Amino acid sequence: MINRLCLSFLIAVSLVVPVGAQTVVRFETTVGDFDMVLNPTKNSALTEYANNMLNYVTSNRYLGSWINRAATDQQGNGFVLQMGGFFSLTKRPPPTIESIRNVNTLPPVAGHPAAQTGLSNTIGTVSLALPGDGQGGTNRDAGTSSFFVNLTNNSFLDTDFTVFAAISDMTTINKIMALSQVDRTTDSNFGASSGNLAFSNVPVEDNGYQVFIKRAFVITDTLAATKAIAAVTPALASSAAASQASLTSSLIANNAASGLVSNAVPEPTTILLGLIAVMGFGVLTRTRRC
Repeated sequence: MINRLCLSFLIAVSLVVPVGAQTVVRFETTVGDFDMVLNPTKNSALTEYANNMLNYVTSNRYLGSWINRAATDQQGNGFVLQMGGFFSLTKRPPPTIESIRNVNTLPPVAGHPAAQTGLSNTIGTVSLALPGDGQGGTNRDAGTSSFFVNLTNNSFLDTDFTVFAAISDMTTINKIMALSQVDRTTDSNFGASSGNLAFSNVPVEDNGYQVFIKRAFVITDTLAATKAIAAVTPALASSAAASQASLTSSLIANNAASGLVSNAVPEPTTILLGLIAVMGFGVLTRTRRC
């Protein structure tokens, strides 16, 4: 009887949440490894983001790239860890900015702000890095190879930066954040402007070497992938809740500003589906118990 009930529930969930393992990518760095679950809520708006990452991974474009930004906030707490943007010909920080090569070689991704996808820039989530638009804003449609891991609640980034993945275990990320950092913009020989954030917080190991991505690849081991997917469930729940709170606050503020205050809040369909997907992950990981 219990088995039948479990089977019925799984069938019901499968009608809402597409069945099939999520894609999990492992990044091996000189400090340690971390796994990234791509498009963990199966949101169609994030498909292009996931495919973009897979294209860079499967073509080995991250091989030998370095982690260039371990940014903290004004209180010294972790803000974001950014990588995937640059190659270097030396293990130590490159002598000049001219000796750096860009990783990005593929067409950029059309932007979908996080506020529209049901996930927020909270701890453990991943977004594409974006350049400025030349007018004081952000070019949402220019994301390529560079990405960042959120280390705190950065929901204020949701207007522009889209969450498309989540990290299953932050241990290696935190190790990199704990390393010493160098500000290359203060080195006149390097040649970067003082406002260039890409080179302001470069993490370095005790021997002075940069932190490199040695390899990035898709995990094909079903058990390892399943564990990674299950591990991001808490981060996704927090992210979805923050997104819903941000959306509700935005709606209230906009309505108040326009004199259209209403107690009726539109149903956040995307967020609801995201939460259902998270529930589905948990159920699938408990299938054997049924």
